[in-house]
Amino acid sequence: METPGRRRRLRWWPRSLYWRLALGFLAITTIGVAAADVYAARALAEGLRNRLDQQLASIRQDRLDELETSSDLEPAGATAVVLLTDAIGRVVQRESGAMVERAVIRLSGADLDRMATTGRAGAVGPAPMRAVVEKLPDGGFLVIAESTADDTATVHNLVVIEAVSGVPLIAGVVLGALYFSRRTISPLKEITATARRFAAEGAPSQRVSAPVSTAEVQALADAFNAMLGRVDEEFNRRRKAEEQLRDFVGAASHELRTPLTAIGGYAQLVRFGALDDPARLDDAMRRVQNETRRMSVLVDELLLLARLDQGRPLECRPVDLAELCADAVADARVTAPDRPVTLVVEPGPHVVTGDPDRLRQVVTNLLANVVAHTAHDVPAEVRVGREGDEQIVDVVDGGPGIPEELRERVFERFFRAGGGPARPALRDGTPAPGSGLGLSIVAAIAAAHSGSVRVEASESGAWFRVRLPALTPA
Repeated sequence: METPGRRRRLRWWPRSLYWRLALGFLAITTIGVAAADVYAARALAEGLRNRLDQQLASIRQDRLDELETSSDLEPAGATAVVLLTDAIGRVVQRESGAMVERAVIRLSGADLDRMATTGRAGAVGPAPMRAVVEKLPDGGFLVIAESTADDTATVHNLVVIEAVSGVPLIAGVVLGALYFSRRTISPLKEITATARRFAAEGAPSQRVSAPVSTAEVQALADAFNAMLGRVDEEFNRRRKAEEQLRDFVGAASHELRTPLTAIGGYAQLVRFGALDDPARLDDAMRRVQNETRRMSVLVDELLLLARLDQGRPLECRPVDLAELCADAVADARVTAPDRPVTLVVEPGPHVVTGDPDRLRQVVTNLLANVVAHTAHDVPAEVRVGREGDEQIVDVVDGGPGIPEELRERVFERFFRAGGGPARPALRDGTPAPGSGLGLSIVAAIAAAHSGSVRVEASESGAWFRVRLPALTPA
């Protein structure tokens, strides 16, 4: 958990991702360049020191060889000092180069003995020098020292060069980082601007269109566009659903108002004694009964559609479509004896899984649609077949048919050619009866059985094709 003290300490840290990237690049580059410079300076100093130690070891060996043949010392160079001391460190003989003529080496006997024992070069002073010591047989010491001033100057020059060249290097890297950070951040700004426009205007059709330079930002932009696409689809779906609901409520109200108006009118006539004639009263009661039955059927159809919309489970068992269609055709022949209705069943089993009462209602409604929209002598045919994994039920009539522009809308609830409750005109100009729910119930039942129904193109008459998944034998 972040404490108030930690928040105060981090208040200077920018919240902008752009500046965080810039400062991050600056810090990393500075640390990297400084580390490289320190490493280079230390490596150079170490290398020069090792080289000097090797030179001192070589001079020591040369002077030991000379002391075996002569007691005199020879100079070892302009920057070197050669000393002979006694056992307590007093200088007995000295030879030095011109550049270290005044160099002073102060080493006690113990220091000389320690350096001679280790055999390694070490720093001596007070001047910046390194020396090696060799203990002689007479108890004295041979000291070979050389100045480190040149090596120190070389390392110092390298540090100066690194400092001078590191500043523009860091500046160049930071400028490049700022440029690429801006290019990387620009799509994020576009996404933010699109999101703000969406929040302000509520227009999900907007999309992120800025060029994307990295795979991660591209993935974010794609995901954001996909989200906006889903929101757009849901927005359109809900708007369409609201429009359909308004149309549905308006059409249902109109359909219910008609029988209620008739029933109310007859009730007023009875109340005011206008139907004192028994024959007129009997006719009025018959009309009231018909309107009541019509309203009851309409309410039942609305309840059925509501149940199907809610996805309530239907009965699920094997259903023989050939037998079901034969019963529906037989009922149609009884209710419309003047109409030729035939049944054609292709060879083979025609079994699906579903609710037999609802599936029979599909065929019954399609045949009722033929009876309601065509003349009494127009023939109708029911065909049962199979295509692949689907069972097919076709209901075809020889009537005026359905105009092509209306074939996609005939399954809408309460739809009748005028788009509302008014009776539509068919190809022959006759009005279309019915409440406008029969075909919508057919479509809802087919969808509840994972099937579909549509109007197929036909040169004459209407051709409805129902597709249902065939029952696969165990």
